[in-house]
Amino acid sequence: MGGKVALQFAESCALGDYGDSAKLPKQLWVLDSVPGEVSRDNSDGEVEKVLQTLQSLPSSVPSRKWLVNHMIELGFSKSLSEWIGTNLKKQGDHETWAFNLDGAVQMFKSYQEKSYWPLLEHPPKDMAIDVVRAENSDRWDPDVVQRLGSLANREANGSEGKVSFHVLPKSGHWVHVDNPKGLLEIVAPRISSL
Repeated sequence: MGGKVALQFAESCALGDYGDSAKLPKQLWVLDSVPGEVSRDNSDGEVEKVLQTLQSLPSSVPSRKWLVNHMIELGFSKSLSEWIGTNLKKQGDHETWAFNLDGAVQMFKSYQEKSYWPLLEHPPKDMAIDVVRAENSDRWDPDVVQRLGSLANREANGSEGKVSFHVLPKSGHWVHVDNPKGLLEIVAPRISSL
């Protein structure tokens, strides 16, 4: 979802929706977010399973440790379960979500429906859009991969920005959890060029 939120921000900046209150970013990173509509047929439902599991839990849980152990018992990886546990906040003698879970579900539905292909096909001048696909992610249709590869291989003409496309090895959708070192190796050289 975060990648499409970033794309929406860039699109709104480019259209002048924020007036002078926001500037177009020089770099934009999209981490394992398909920029177009996402077919439910092209997913093994990992994110949906996480969201459904979280919705099935009580609104408060005894502890972060309880949540992590419960998620592991349900078959989620330890690293993902621990990351999910970081989204809790203390409330009295229990823990509750630090975010609006129903809002996250609605945002995910919006993520599946919204398309930013026009922005990627004509990125604003002086802007770099870097898309990172997790090697083992379940959401990437071969046509989408080919389309992004074509955009990344386009000759720069000076009147538009640039799209780059990267594949993060040994990673599922949760790139910052599955392969943080590999992600840093992709991101660091680009960010240091600012």
